[in-house]
Amino acid sequence: MKKLTRVKLINWHRFTNVTMEMDDSVLISGENGAGKSTLLDAIQFVVNCSANYFNKAAHENGKRKLTGYIRCKTGKESRPYERTGEISAHVALEFYEEKRQKYFIVGAVVDSASEGQEKTIRYLMDGERLEEGLFFQGKIPKSIAQFRASNGKRIKTWCTTEKDARQMIKNRFGRLEDKFFRLIPKAMAFRPIDDIKDFVYSYVLDEKEVNIDILRENVRTYQELQYTLEKIKLRMGRLEKIEGFYKQVEDGLQKDKMYEYFLDCIEVDILAEEIKGLEGRIVHDNFEMEKWNKEISRAKKEKEERQEIRDNLYTELASDKDFIARDEQMKKLQMLEAAQQDLLREKALLMESVAKAKAQVNRLLKVPDVDECIKAYYVHLEGLEKSPQVHELKDILQKVIAYKNHMSEKVYRKRAELDIAIRELSGQKKEWDIKIENLMKKKLSYPEEVTGVIGAIREEFVRISRKPEPRVLCEMLEITDGAWRNAVEGYLNTQRFYILVEPDNFDIALGTYDRLRRERRTYGVGLINTQSLEKYDTAPEGSLATVVTSGNKYAKRYINMVLGKVMMCDHYSRLKQYKTAITKECMRYQNHVASAIRPSIYETPYIGKNAIRVQLEQAKAKKEEIKGQLEKKQNILQNLEELGGPLSTDTDTDIKYRVDVLTDLKRTVREIKNCKDNIATLEKNSGLLLKQIQLSELEKIIKETESEISRLDRKVGQTEEGIKNTKERLAEKNMALFGQRALTADFAAKHEKDVVLWNADYEKQRKDKSYEQFRDNFARRRKANQTTVAKYTECMTNGMVEYKTAHDFGAEATLKGYPDFEAEYIKLKNSELLTYEGKVESARQAAEEEFREQFLSKLQENMKNAQTEFKELNKALKDIRFSNEKYEFLFMPSKRYRHYYEMIMDDFNAVQGESIFSGLFHENHKEVIDELFERLALDNENSAKALDEFTDYRTYMDYDIRILHSDNNYSLYSKVCEEKSGGETQTPFYVTVAASFVQLYRNGIGGEAVGLVMFDEAFNNMDDERIGGVLEFLRRLPLQILIAAPPDKIQYISPFVEETLLIMTDEKVSFAERYYNGAVR
Repeated sequence: MKKLTRVKLINWHRFTNVTMEMDDSVLISGENGAGKSTLLDAIQFVVNCSANYFNKAAHENGKRKLTGYIRCKTGKESRPYERTGEISAHVALEFYEEKRQKYFIVGAVVDSASEGQEKTIRYLMDGERLEEGLFFQGKIPKSIAQFRASNGKRIKTWCTTEKDARQMIKNRFGRLEDKFFRLIPKAMAFRPIDDIKDFVYSYVLDEKEVNIDILRENVRTYQELQYTLEKIKLRMGRLEKIEGFYKQVEDGLQKDKMYEYFLDCIEVDILAEEIKGLEGRIVHDNFEMEKWNKEISRAKKEKEERQEIRDNLYTELASDKDFIARDEQMKKLQMLEAAQQDLLREKALLMESVAKAKAQVNRLLKVPDVDECIKAYYVHLEGLEKSPQVHELKDILQKVIAYKNHMSEKVYRKRAELDIAIRELSGQKKEWDIKIENLMKKKLSYPEEVTGVIGAIREEFVRISRKPEPRVLCEMLEITDGAWRNAVEGYLNTQRFYILVEPDNFDIALGTYDRLRRERRTYGVGLINTQSLEKYDTAPEGSLATVVTSGNKYAKRYINMVLGKVMMCDHYSRLKQYKTAITKECMRYQNHVASAIRPSIYETPYIGKNAIRVQLEQAKAKKEEIKGQLEKKQNILQNLEELGGPLSTDTDTDIKYRVDVLTDLKRTVREIKNCKDNIATLEKNSGLLLKQIQLSELEKIIKETESEISRLDRKVGQTEEGIKNTKERLAEKNMALFGQRALTADFAAKHEKDVVLWNADYEKQRKDKSYEQFRDNFARRRKANQTTVAKYTECMTNGMVEYKTAHDFGAEATLKGYPDFEAEYIKLKNSELLTYEGKVESARQAAEEEFREQFLSKLQENMKNAQTEFKELNKALKDIRFSNEKYEFLFMPSKRYRHYYEMIMDDFNAVQGESIFSGLFHENHKEVIDELFERLALDNENSAKALDEFTDYRTYMDYDIRILHSDNNYSLYSKVCEEKSGGETQTPFYVTVAASFVQLYRNGIGGEAVGLVMFDEAFNNMDDERIGGVLEFLRRLPLQILIAAPPDKIQYISPFVEETLLIMTDEKVSFAERYYNGAVR
């Protein structure tokens, strides 16, 4: 083994010029800040050829820098460094090769012209030992140039780059693997670890970068193009719907033309049949008129004969005075009786109006505070027929009409007010009905904007197969103390309706929301970003957040953040003690302002399972309240409408103008009586009476004959008029038939191609049906078809309007504008669709190739290498026993990411010629590929962290340690670590680190190798017995162990090491002393 024998430090922090002896195993101890870690940093600075790992164990963040070591950083503001100006520093390590019995030196020289301006070289001297002359020119440390000039012949290798230096170290230390440079700093930084995975990540498997920038860009490009292609397909789908509706409309319009032709044809047939019927009627009527004319001639002859006899009787009576007087009285009586009949009819109309008026007045008398004129009016109407007072009635009517007109105007205005109120209440009732219906379905009603945004986000999540779906915040909360419900509901206000999605889905949801903002002008909806809210896992004591719980951790964190700053006060006087506070009564204090929250904000609850029940009860109560108001107003309106009749003045006006008939009728009755008395006196002459009877009989017969002639004349006249009308109708029908035939012929000429089929169908359809049945049947069909056409036209135009709005398309949304939509579809189908399908395919191939070559292949390679590394490590551990135990590392596919593991390790991964987006590979791993591509497409802090995990090959394996016992049984570290103490659980890790070094040095192909292992701040949390056991184990290994530990560990570690160095400092200079049996030597 090549052993480190001495270390030389010049101008290395507080070590100005120190040479320290080393042995097979060395404990380096000292108080904090004395310089024990500084010494190990110096050694690893040379052997690791890097300044990136200083003081890792003492300072987790690695704050020490080369400048601080060379210039001796103090940490004081007044004097940050002990050394100033140009400085040269040396770190030299002397090694002894046991087989060759030869020394060599590896070291580093650093020149520092100023702070942060360091130049470092490393060198190798074979066959040389440390001596002062190598490093000093007088008392001054040599610079790089001076060192090389003075020692040029002794220097075998001179390295100005880290790469060359590492090659030198590897070769001289036994032609080691690069792993040496990773293990040295890891061992130095080793800390007690309870988690196997952390240990594997830190000390076994190195992080290996998989560059996925190009892959991410390709995936984004692919998905963006795919999204664009989907949008094109969506547009085509919408246009295809429009096309489908258009075809339905066109088919309906074609049917309408056929139906129109059928109806035109049947109209011709009906007109022809009607003309035939009219012509037959004219012949029949002429025959009837000839028969009636003969009857008239006969009746006229009979009349003339009887008139001659009557005239002779009149001649005889003309000389009789009593007859003449009686004749005059008879004429007067006829006139008076005729007048009486007219007056009686007039009186009947008057009494009808009086009855109506009384009914109206009766209803008006029930109205409170009705005017006195109405009461007086009723009294006069009651006595009108028995003792009419016409003059007084007319005066009262004037007042009644004026009063009714005034009241009608008031009623009209009140009805208008009630109509408006009833419409408003009906609208409110309808809204509450809808709300109750939703609540019965366990569905809360939210503002329209919230519903629109969450609906769009749900659609987008469904489209890309994202879960879980978005939720409204209030749906995920519960209030544990009902006394504070109003305060919580009131303070949150519209925040209750904020939309919550899981962190990984926020960017997708936000993109959807932003699209709605641009397209629909949707504003004011809150979308919660639940990322980075872990610090709000606990609600502050006494805050409003303590009374709100949630089964969703993200909702609870957000509520803790919002309500955690709001303190609960039992009285308003305590509000000002806090920055933000609230009382149960909803008095809020914030920004030095107290304000009472409006009850309307919290009266309707939205939070918790009971919110729906309470809202349902409130909604039903509100509906009943509105229903009561509505019924009350409807009753009032009905009463007012019922007053419309009684307040009408039509009947009153009629009475006003008819009431004089009562006086006229009374006078006419008296005159008739007088006239009849006179006639009775004159008719007492018997001869005159006989002639009078004979004359009356003749007059009766003549009158009957005249009536018969008149009747026949009327029939003849009616028939002549009928014939005339029939001829006119015949002319009209002929004209209509001519026009209808011309119209039908013109229509047929315009549709020449279709008419042949139409005629055949027409004849077929007309069989066994009357013309009217056929016409009515096809009129109904045409109407139904027109309804269908109207429906599809509306669907088509709605689709056009939707397309125009969604895609900013300028065509007219009508049947006339359809060619533009058709042209758009053809353009999309034959141009843009093909273009983007090609682009998508190219982008898919690029993403696939990058995914295969730079992700799957690299990860598979790294995982296979890791498995090989574990096998090598287990090989080294195989022959190492600790306290009758052996250790073996287990590695297996990750339970959490097993599907990913199977995809990455799938042999198909290496097969070319098939797409990972189709075929067997895609079928087996579709969900994993889709999820991974979705993550690759996102661009935010959380997704970046997730991708770091997904590109780390170590993620896809789980790890454990099998502890093999001497009785051939075994146990798993993951299970026993929970039962054992911290010190016990660290043992396998120290054994593993040591085994890694043993394996590393054995694998060197340069023969004898070094055995150097350094532990800084070692054996924390281990008891003395366990420390002794580990050290005894380490002593048996072919390793040179350097351990840095605090003084309280000396008593446990010192007995098991060859050398103990005590590092001390006087705060300006550090130095080392050998420690033996509790004393410094």
